[in-house]
Amino acid sequence: MMENLKTDWMASWCRKCIYLKPKLEKLAADYYPRIRFYSVDVNNVPHKLVVRAGVTKMPTIQLWRDGKKQAEVIGGHKAYLVVNDVREMIENENGV
Repeated sequence: MMENLKTDWMASWCRKCIYLKPKLEKLAADYYPRIRFYSVDVNNVPHKLVVRAGVTKMPTIQLWRDGKKQAEVIGGHKAYLVVNDVREMIENENGV
């Protein structure tokens, strides 16, 4: 069975990240347990990990399967658009 993960790269100083977080938590509840959602504060992990994931802007939402990045949404626009983009990313990659 393939494990599907959705990672939200954020920062405590990022206002868009803070605003988006509860909306992504609701999305996580909608897809649980088929997809596991994780939120990562870029200030609390080694910079090497952030670079390895290819994160350059916050928030960045990525879909990973079996250790490989499958898709990504950079969330610099309105929250409802980001949530719609993330939902579309998940459904396109997983056939959900």
